[in-house]
Amino acid sequence: MSGYKTLDPADYTLPEWHPYMIGSVIPRPIAWVTTMDKEGKLNLAPFSYFNVFSSKPPIAVFSPSTSARSGKPKDTHLNLLEVPECVINLVPYALAARMNITTGEYERGIDEVAKAGLETLPSVVVRPPRIAGTPVQMEAKLRDIISLGDNPGAGQLIIVEIVRLHLAESILNEKGLPDPRKMDLIARLGAFWYLRITPESLFWMKQPRNPAEVLAWNELPADIRESRVLTASEIGHLLAHRPEFADKLASLPAPKDPDTLHQQMRALLPDRAADAWKLYVEVVQSA
Repeated sequence: MSGYKTLDPADYTLPEWHPYMIGSVIPRPIAWVTTMDKEGKLNLAPFSYFNVFSSKPPIAVFSPSTSARSGKPKDTHLNLLEVPECVINLVPYALAARMNITTGEYERGIDEVAKAGLETLPSVVVRPPRIAGTPVQMEAKLRDIISLGDNPGAGQLIIVEIVRLHLAESILNEKGLPDPRKMDLIARLGAFWYLRITPESLFWMKQPRNPAEVLAWNELPADIRESRVLTASEIGHLLAHRPEFADKLASLPAPKDPDTLHQQMRALLPDRAADAWKLYVEVVQSA
């Protein structure tokens, strides 16, 4: 990356600036939120300014922006002021087109669930229903709303506490935990682009919790740092499994055929990083 374009938000109007915001921070998960007003009328809307921010208590935050078109608050925001409960549904690829229907700014009181031809499931604790066919559903109660401004485009941070989590059994692994390879979720990118999260697009990389387990980048042999074979995630596995002979790596001779050696090491990753390091040392010392 030889150069950068530097931007000052104050120099741009909302329509000019918004594409930079949503195009720069990607991918963003989508909260497909069901709410209802005091009369029981349903609303369903997607928000990609969304994530979880605490495990205990389990807190999620999403942000309906004040409408850039009308300058009015979103129906989701208004509904939560009347009925402080919601369900956050995550969007699978199979329902992407129906989710797209619910992005429209309908008149207040219009049922987007019906507009999109969706079915609902009763919630256990909160009044708004869950959306059938979604792999993850979070029943939540409102904790706080923090206004970031009243102008068009300003977000309203909706802070909710998750009181029930529903996971489709089809997405669970052998330990009963959600498996990202089975969820087939979509995420929001910039402009009108979305991402389908598929097994082929994922990679696994161990996170070392103990600094004593980690190799620093400059401790890696130069041939591994500059490898044409090993991927970034594979090098990450090697960094996260500091070998007992790590202090000797810098003094080892360079391998005569690094590509072949790296291919052999690659076959042992990610599960056998320690064996990959042993192989590396054996080969370079025997040369």
